[in-house]
Amino acid sequence: MGRIYPERVTASMFRMYHDDEALLVRHNTSIHFGESDKQLGMVIMTNPGSFELRNTPDWVSFKAGTSQSNTFEVNDYADLTMRNIIKMIRCSYDNGPIPNGVLRVYNLSNIRQPAGLKAELYHNRAKQVISSDDINLPEDPITHSENSFLQECNNSRFVIMGFVDKVFEDKMSRVIQWSEAIKERRVSAVDGKGRFSHPRRWITEPLLMDKAIESLKSAIKA
Repeated sequence: MGRIYPERVTASMFRMYHDDEALLVRHNTSIHFGESDKQLGMVIMTNPGSFELRNTPDWVSFKAGTSQSNTFEVNDYADLTMRNIIKMIRCSYDNGPIPNGVLRVYNLSNIRQPAGLKAELYHNRAKQVISSDDINLPEDPITHSENSFLQECNNSRFVIMGFVDKVFEDKMSRVIQWSEAIKERRVSAVDGKGRFSHPRRWITEPLLMDKAIESLKSAIKA
């Protein structure tokens, strides 16, 4: 029996150390629909969260800081958040064929956050120890440059946005404001408090999933 979510996720990981703790950066992240390299769209979220790789044997030692190399190339299946995004995209195409291509994944912070710990704490730790050669790794350039943001949006048919509440609030507000320029292609599920809900909520709150689907349907018709 085939996988429900066969789409591959690729990314580059970088490891650094704060005292004796391994800090992990995930960047160049993409979800692949088929074999084409054509960019379908993009998604902007808060951070990688407690991102895990369930089907990559070397992941455990890399995460623990015991493997030799401080770089790691990811080619695995989607985690829960990405599965929710994939499901939403499929439903938006009315379960018909989705164009082959790549969905680029961007974050306000690229630092992996261990479960139960604060994202901003880990982001600041990484910025303290990052070398000048790797200074751009903790943050995607599109999240702190309006020109870079809009240029990347112009390469995308749709731009999915969803964030964790009360985390990196200034950066989140800035990116949402920039997105007003491409709001006909902006995809979001706004909750009852006016927040752009994070895709992780869409599976437990079906109304938000429905809103995201309708938003994407409108974007791809624009």
